[in-house]
Amino acid sequence: MQVVDIPSTEKKYKRPAWSRHLDVALRTAHVAVASVVFGGAVFAVPAERLFSWYYLTIATGIGLIASEIYHSYHWPYQGRGAMVLIHVGVLGLIHLRPDLATSILAIALVFGMVGSHMPKRFRYWSLVHRRVIE
Repeated sequence: MQVVDIPSTEKKYKRPAWSRHLDVALRTAHVAVASVVFGGAVFAVPAERLFSWYYLTIATGIGLIASEIYHSYHWPYQGRGAMVLIHVGVLGLIHLRPDLATSILAIALVFGMVGSHMPKRFRYWSLVHRRVIE
């Protein structure tokens, strides 16, 4: 019987456990507070009642971006970073067209979810290097 050596699929860099836990906590918090903002827009809650949730959404989003850049300085020009930049850019349109807030939030939600769940070959694709960079 011949023994076949199967190459390891483990990453060369292993994230510390605290880092993974922080990332999960930030993602959970971001989805939770953004859900309140989106629900508020859908149900026409006055903007002043949503300000604290709005700022919490921004804070958790900044935390997620910082976490991603901490893990890989390639992140901003990979597919995953580009999707976040589009996500944030779309959200910026709310300041230009507050009357379209619900529609803009729905579009941003789609970019956020697609960016988070697209296949690895697209998430890690480097727009600079024109190949997958991990």
